[in-house]
Amino acid sequence: MALGIRHRLLISHLFAVIVVAGTFGTVVYWVAAEQVARVGELNTLRLYAALAFCVCVLAALMLARHLAGRFLARITDLTARCRALASGESLPPRKPGPRDEFDNLGREFDAMAGRLRHSAQDRERAHAAVREANAKLESRVRERTAELEAATAQLRKEIENRVHVETLLAEAAMTDGLTGLLNRRAMLEMLEQASAQLRPGQAGLCVIIADVDHFKRINDAHGHDVGDRVLVAVATRLRELAGEQQHVSRWGGEEFLVLLPDLRMAAACQRAEAIRRDVERTHVGGGDLGVTISLGVAELNAGEKLDDCLRRCDQALYRAKESGRNAVVVAQGAKFATIS
Repeated sequence: MALGIRHRLLISHLFAVIVVAGTFGTVVYWVAAEQVARVGELNTLRLYAALAFCVCVLAALMLARHLAGRFLARITDLTARCRALASGESLPPRKPGPRDEFDNLGREFDAMAGRLRHSAQDRERAHAAVREANAKLESRVRERTAELEAATAQLRKEIENRVHVETLLAEAAMTDGLTGLLNRRAMLEMLEQASAQLRPGQAGLCVIIADVDHFKRINDAHGHDVGDRVLVAVATRLRELAGEQQHVSRWGGEEFLVLLPDLRMAAACQRAEAIRRDVERTHVGGGDLGVTISLGVAELNAGEKLDDCLRRCDQALYRAKESGRNAVVVAQGAKFATIS
């Protein structure tokens, strides 16, 4: 049966006392036997007693040193195992020894070290699993982000294409396909907006309606392709001569309408005459086909209906055609005047 530390210490003390007592008894007996005849020599007896006492003390010290060395070796072994555990190294092999409290403490320490090592391995496996899961999650996030960016770019492109198509459709709905000018519908909306903004005392709003002279004859004699080229040439000259603040539209067939906002009648008549002279110098079909136009000019007065102004301008255009064409006729109220 294993003995505890306290039992070992008690046995060691008892052993020391026994050794001391036995030694002292042996010395006393030997001294008594040898010096029995000399009972009177008390000093010699005391000297022997002191010598016996010193021998016993020396023996007890040597025994205590031996026991302390054994305890220190066990404690040193436990300290080395603690350092190995702290540094993550393998525990040193256990040294054989008696089954006592130190041995039980060492065994419990080894068991605790094993549990800590297993716990550390479990934590490391858990951390590795978390890192792997985070890496997979980041990869999925990058993939989904790239997919979203690609889908967003595709959607943006589709939206831009749709806006572009809608813009083209809106332009097509507002422009004439042959000449690129505004069509009649767009010009009517512009005329209505301009007439609604007209106030008494402000500069007037003038319109010019121009018609290509003998256009049917041109189509019959030269073909519709040449007729289209004539219309395009006249539209180009009207756009250039009207200026940035004026608007030109294809009013229908070979007719064109020029809107001149913020202009009085005199300035509008000068602009119409300049257009007539410039178009007269225009030649189509290699320079052998001359083109002329007839123009009617009218001013929209404050409070007047837009339809009345357009009707007067049409009447002025008809007067220009009846007077021989290649002319400008101005409608002033119910009166008409030819200025070229």
